[in-house]
Amino acid sequence: MQDVRFFVECSFINFLLSVLTEQSFICYIATVIVKISQLLFILTEGDDIVILIDSHSRVPIYEQIKEQIIMLINTGIYKSNDQLPSIRSLSKELNINVNTIKRAFAELEIDEVVYSVPGKGIFVSENPIGNKMIVDSALKDIRVVLTSGKAKGVGRDAVDSLVDEIYKAGDKND
Repeated sequence: MQDVRFFVECSFINFLLSVLTEQSFICYIATVIVKISQLLFILTEGDDIVILIDSHSRVPIYEQIKEQIIMLINTGIYKSNDQLPSIRSLSKELNINVNTIKRAFAELEIDEVVYSVPGKGIFVSENPIGNKMIVDSALKDIRVVLTSGKAKGVGRDAVDSLVDEIYKAGDKND
């Protein structure tokens, strides 16, 4: 059984290597490591929610904040109707301009991931994970990777087995 699991893991890594360039693969691995360390910190340290900003990334800071808030919601750190940190406190904590934080939160509100209550703060929406705009955005990202994989000779069977592996792995919000 371990040999089969090792083969599947190697196949997945080979698929990633064939789809991604070496530089983007390294960036992808670094992003995964950052997200894992972020979750471990949250789980071990308690209430302090950590948003990590990569100032060297090509991804705009407001997008990094937006993606990390969505990740915190998807992993269950923030649940429906939980209050998010205030714009000012996040700005001070991250040492980022208030307008950058406002833009991230505004886009999250447009995507119906969060809602604001004047004078109270910003809260997580009732069903943020199943939000159509987020799903559409994720499908767009998947399309780009699949198109690249197809151009590099990755067959449908390999993609189907990878999808099966991911969805059989467990939690729907990994």
